[in-house]
Amino acid sequence: MMRSSTINEELFASMPVPKAVALMVLPAIANQIVHVIYNISDTWFVGLTGNPDAVAAVSLCMIIFNVLTAISNLFGIGAASVISRSLGRGDHSGARYAFRLSVWASAAAAGIYGILLFFFGRSFLTLVGGEGGYIDYAVRYNMVTVVAGGVPTVLAAVLAHVVRSTGNSGKASMGLTLGAVLNIAFDPLFMFVLLPPGNEVVGAALATAASNIISLAYFLLYIFRGGDEESVMSVRPNFGSHIPQLLGEILKCGLPSFTMIAFTMLSHSLLNATIAGFGGGAAIAGLGIVRKIDSLAFSVNQGVTQGMLPLVGYCFSSGLHERMKRVIIFSAFCTVAFSIMSSTVSYTCSKELLAFFINDPDTIFYGSSFLRVVCLAIPCYSVTFVVIAVFQAVGKSLVPFMLSALHRGTVDNIMLFIIKANFDHFYVIWTSPISEAFALLVSLIMLFRLLRGLKLKGASAPGKA
Repeated sequence: MMRSSTINEELFASMPVPKAVALMVLPAIANQIVHVIYNISDTWFVGLTGNPDAVAAVSLCMIIFNVLTAISNLFGIGAASVISRSLGRGDHSGARYAFRLSVWASAAAAGIYGILLFFFGRSFLTLVGGEGGYIDYAVRYNMVTVVAGGVPTVLAAVLAHVVRSTGNSGKASMGLTLGAVLNIAFDPLFMFVLLPPGNEVVGAALATAASNIISLAYFLLYIFRGGDEESVMSVRPNFGSHIPQLLGEILKCGLPSFTMIAFTMLSHSLLNATIAGFGGGAAIAGLGIVRKIDSLAFSVNQGVTQGMLPLVGYCFSSGLHERMKRVIIFSAFCTVAFSIMSSTVSYTCSKELLAFFINDPDTIFYGSSFLRVVCLAIPCYSVTFVVIAVFQAVGKSLVPFMLSALHRGTVDNIMLFIIKANFDHFYVIWTSPISEAFALLVSLIMLFRLLRGLKLKGASAPGKA
């Protein structure tokens, strides 16, 4: 168990930037890739049934399920920012209290969300585009994954964020990777062996819930081993004497990540409703598969930003501003290079990628058409995510909140209504690259202003740079 006196100061303060970024980012990326594979496996295994309604149900449920990710980001990323900056100032008790509070507050939020879905789940699913024969599948899927399995899912993700913020990225990714690998193994077991035919969607849900429970157990065993009261990593319900202020700081830093997912859910709901109007279940299934494919690039970029955030926060609070800039530039270069490669593969192999998931001509037609447009947005949002993480790391919430809204939920929804009113509804998929290009422009302006301000401060205190 990592003790507060053995936080990896070398990694944060003096290790060469490429090596430090690699040690923090690569485990996070590896975990994100495995996480994407297990998300894709759900769709792939359900697609083996040849039932577009079942695939559409799982795709629709991801909008509801992603609220759990929003909750974990709200408390996990928010606490990671507070913890890393506290460590940079040498305030280990503040880091410890933030660690504990994030765990208990996120569990309460996930529990409340599960209770709401228990009573109003069908209404929520209808609101986000559920209709026809696939909504019954979706209701059963969410009862297992969110109502029953929501708290373990959120806690495992939050613990990964806060453990990573102490410099222990490998252990953080190990816990989530364990859950993802088990989910892949559990999918065929629950879907085709343990449950009778016709229950494949419920089987996929049980596989997800069971794997997340095991992932949470890993983190709790890791944290409880040793039981040192002075360790930064502690889940004891003792939060110090400034709970409102500490919780406010966590929420302020995590709100942009929560907002990003909340706005994405809103955008996906409006887009689902529009596309279902002209393409039905096949179009929804195709769009859902496109989102699964796009999630690989999305998640790798998230891995980069989650790994770099503690480094940026520590360097900012300890005055290592030149090192902070090198971390940002190196991270942005890596994520852009990967994003360009992902866009190229998605554009040139769109039909083959769709056919991998399901052998349905209508679904392949819609999905491949959508993918060739959506992939154009990947290089844009990769840079936007880096900028959002930088502002979260330094404790500034207004700019990342604004950029999150530009990424999803404002410009794209405005464009959606403009395109619906003036063009064929098939072109509404272009809302994604248009909004991402605008968000990229604004994010670069904001990052330049931040770095310019640090340079001016450094000129007055060169010893700290």
